[in-house]
Amino acid sequence: MDEKPFQLDVVAVKLNPEFKLVSDDPIETPNDVALAACRLLKDFDREMVAIFNLRSDGRPLNCHIAAVGTVDSCIAHPRELLKSTILSNASSIILAHNHPSSNLDPSDHDIHMTMKIAKLCSLLEIRLLDHVIVGGKDSSYLSMYEHGILEKKPSGMIDVADKYLACVAERSDEHGYHVISRRDSGSKVR
Repeated sequence: MDEKPFQLDVVAVKLNPEFKLVSDDPIETPNDVALAACRLLKDFDREMVAIFNLRSDGRPLNCHIAAVGTVDSCIAHPRELLKSTILSNASSIILAHNHPSSNLDPSDHDIHMTMKIAKLCSLLEIRLLDHVIVGGKDSSYLSMYEHGILEKKPSGMIDVADKYLACVAERSDEHGYHVISRRDSGSKVR
């Protein structure tokens, strides 16, 4: 009997160097993220989720559009969200997505997705700095960190604030689109 030698295909995944950085300036505030995210996402008629992968000094390594959805929702799997982060050897990330309706209030799904990413980032020792929602054609935005939805935990990692976790858990519909009201704050991400 002829036995074939063992063969295994080798898969190589790498970043495409043809795409340039959104900016070489450090991202230090939610406004910095919003400006970059608005330039990238404001003209789309559907929700899109982007990941800004950052060096330890806050300068962007790259920006990856990780998911494309519909006019009012976008399902982004954590595996797809963090793929470029791991390949980039990023030390921190910022999530950003758009709401074409210009309603910046995060849905339960937005918070649930952020919670999953925060847990994974903690396990991988990658700092999640913020999740920014941009809206419409203008430069309006909501920073989940700035508005208290994300908070720095005693471990030093950023996670969803306990009061918002309770709101999401209370509704028990992980794919619901209930609105959680915003409050004003003035925090820096870094």
